[in-house]
Amino acid sequence: MSSFNSLLLLLLVGSSLAFQRPALVAHKSALFTSGGGTGASSSTGMPITATAPTTKKSAVIVGGGPVGLATALTLSNAPHYYDITLVEQAPQASGYDPTKAYLYLVNPRGQVWTKRFPRVQELLEERGSVNTGMGNFVTVPGDPSEPVPDRLPAKDGEASYWIPRHGMVTLLEEAIQEQQQQKEKDKTSSDIGSIQVLPCKACLSLEPQDNGQIEVTVQDTKDPTVRFQQSFIADLVVGADGANSAVRQFLAHPSPTAKTNWLTDQPKKFRTHRWASAASGLRMKVLQFPPGFLIPPSNIPTQSETIYAIRSVNTGPKDYISLGLLPVKDTNFVRPTNVITRPNHDVWKLQQEGGTGADVKAWFQKAFPRLDFDSMIQDAEWQRFASAQGTTFPKCQYCTGMQVTSPNNGNTGVVLVGDAIHAFPPDIGQGINAGLADVEALDRALKGKDIVTGNDSSSAPPATLAEALETYERVRAPEVKSLIRLARFGSPYQYRQPEYRDRVGRTLWTMNVALRMLLNKLSMGLIPQAAILSAMDKSVTYRKLMRRSDITTVALYSVAALVLRQIGGINAVVAGGVVATALWFITYWFGK
Repeated sequence: MSSFNSLLLLLLVGSSLAFQRPALVAHKSALFTSGGGTGASSSTGMPITATAPTTKKSAVIVGGGPVGLATALTLSNAPHYYDITLVEQAPQASGYDPTKAYLYLVNPRGQVWTKRFPRVQELLEERGSVNTGMGNFVTVPGDPSEPVPDRLPAKDGEASYWIPRHGMVTLLEEAIQEQQQQKEKDKTSSDIGSIQVLPCKACLSLEPQDNGQIEVTVQDTKDPTVRFQQSFIADLVVGADGANSAVRQFLAHPSPTAKTNWLTDQPKKFRTHRWASAASGLRMKVLQFPPGFLIPPSNIPTQSETIYAIRSVNTGPKDYISLGLLPVKDTNFVRPTNVITRPNHDVWKLQQEGGTGADVKAWFQKAFPRLDFDSMIQDAEWQRFASAQGTTFPKCQYCTGMQVTSPNNGNTGVVLVGDAIHAFPPDIGQGINAGLADVEALDRALKGKDIVTGNDSSSAPPATLAEALETYERVRAPEVKSLIRLARFGSPYQYRQPEYRDRVGRTLWTMNVALRMLLNKLSMGLIPQAAILSAMDKSVTYRKLMRRSDITTVALYSVAALVLRQIGGINAVVAGGVVATALWFITYWFGK
């Protein structure tokens, strides 16, 4: 699709491209065991013990979300063959969790990993709503007298897939379960590692053992009154437990009373670096619309796989709002609708003042006179929405430390993947994809392949786990740093917030992106377009993406300085300094 259409949709979508609550579907995965203690068994009948097998390498993965499950699949397969114990704090990772209520857009970057597991890719294509580029979008004006425009057609491009978080977790669980069942039936697959998934287990501590292995202690969270703890012994511990990773926290902030050991002697590199983007601090909660609801006054039926942005008639800084709906494959799913605002918005003020569901409904009826809320949404849903605490978009953060290994034998260690390394607001659509890219990079490092290309490396395969993890950290850390820069500047103004600072920022951001698009066209592609417009291109690393953007920025500095010198006769150094300072301020605050 054209760069112009890409920019146009970014400006129109507003609050749509963000967190979204998946429709709640009753699901009880057979993969999760209910007990988790010694002697319990999984769906495959494999015993769960506190001590790892002695004949195989063992790994404990902390975090049962998509990245943790993807890591389990990867490490259990050739050529790694780890036996896996995966511990998850929630009762069931695939169940609905209102604090994790969003859709993933698994783009070509993330599909580098999914396509290595045909069953995962098959389920993703079957259950995900396909997206081939910017488009398939409708903006609904707030004023009912204004006509609803036609849907912007979808553009041709490489396929990405919208899928609810619980749907992504479920398909990964199913792929693991099928693999374990095949392992039991087909003795030729016996080398494949076992995978035990234990819910209601929070990681408490890591402790190195005399033999070089690591003891992972977990706390049972099912019943807070029962202080039951368990220990697991592992050669490798993987922290895949999100932005508030307990594994990373243990490495970054060891107890001052604990004896220093190889796990805790590098705390600084595991401490996060944080920056606020224009989207950081926004608050979001979800109102559930019925599937196929009608848009008055012409009663246009909505389509489940179309993106909608419904504007309010309000225009003030504390009462303007835009409702965003992302695609779902199932036509019978409710349409979760994102409400994203600054914390001082009327929606949150109503909650602070103890507003009831009826109060919130009355406010929305005034803001959206086009919609017939009486017939669309029941009173119970209004009450649920009124009392919901919602979610706050995080700051952009990352840590440079991704691994630590034992100095004794070099074959035991701890490694981080996913949000445990990097976290940011959802506006660039790279969260799940960056996490899967971490898993892919870890797999390549362990195999001794080139981490960037996946090709066979000219050097010898790593002799120890330590060598592999050090390569993973060395290559991946600069990539993560560039990813966070993209998250800070990529598209933080898409939520169309009405405050003056947001409007000014949005205008400057749009001018910046439009200028780079124009230069890209005039130079016949020699000058790269804005980084956000190439974010899904799997052939370009984040480092290369941001390096290209920086080169364009330097060129703009230079041209502007020369123009100032020609027009005003200003000293070149002074002109360059003034322009550089101004453009640095714009690009720093309003994005590349």
